[in-house]
Amino acid sequence: MLSVSQLGKSYGDQQALQDVSFELAPGERVALLGANGSGKTTTINSICRLLEWQQGTICFEQQDITKSTDYMRHIGAVLGGCRNVNWRLTASQNAEYFARLHGTSKKQALKTITKLEEQLGLAQYAKREVGKLSTGNKQKAALLSALAHQPKLLLLDEPTLGLDSQTVDELQNIIIEQSNRLNQGFLITSHDMAFIEKICTRVIVLDKGKVIYSGDITALKEQLYHFEMRLTLSQPDNARLNGHLEELWPNHAQLSSEDDQIIVQYDSPEQAFATVNWLAQQAIIPLDLSINPLSVETAYRTLLSREVNP
Repeated sequence: MLSVSQLGKSYGDQQALQDVSFELAPGERVALLGANGSGKTTTINSICRLLEWQQGTICFEQQDITKSTDYMRHIGAVLGGCRNVNWRLTASQNAEYFARLHGTSKKQALKTITKLEEQLGLAQYAKREVGKLSTGNKQKAALLSALAHQPKLLLLDEPTLGLDSQTVDELQNIIIEQSNRLNQGFLITSHDMAFIEKICTRVIVLDKGKVIYSGDITALKEQLYHFEMRLTLSQPDNARLNGHLEELWPNHAQLSSEDDQIIVQYDSPEQAFATVNWLAQQAIIPLDLSINPLSVETAYRTLLSREVNP
């Protein structure tokens, strides 16, 4: 559906994107991740034709988007600052306007809008001007306008910004349901790793304008340690604990610290349990301890901190 090939963009001497390439198929939910300034928003804005790039091509359904006359009819977008809505119109008016503009019949548009308003918790505010809504409800209005015409491709830049947890859960359900039922493709940027892990199966990670990883989440985790133990000790002795890890599992465990917690990553949960037994034998009683599978957030942070070959 979407093909980005060797995309390059610079602002003066600053290179924002360098040979960025990836593809997105119909029905896929792909996360575009990276730290602030990594090039995520520049990539999204390029796909939306909001800025021009100097190198590379972007194709939608095998057609160069710079030469397509109806490309914009098939995409929907939520951009930072709710820029995809008119603040003087109500949420419902915005959604109907964009749905009709994209060729949706009035009957179908109103049916879809009514359903989405209920799902997003926006029904009671849908008749108010967007400019008079709270930050969270402005974001809901932006989502409503992007989703209402049911486009083939959705570009969501930080879609959970300002949303309460219940609405985030509903948004997850909406995205999964629409991608499965309508075969819609979603490209999503977010710093909410829990949100990404629940809805996306593939991630693209940018760092300083370059793609440093592109693949499915499971493959990313398989290149890293699979489990991690977090513990807090009254008298931390990292050198002693690290010696235990190096003696039993060289190259199969890794120790680090975060605030007052010690973090140990392992290949298997059995290794973590063995460390718990070792602590007991040493008469070291943790004040707090947890053992969990590696999360996508931990995998992502580890990827940014050291090179991982895709």
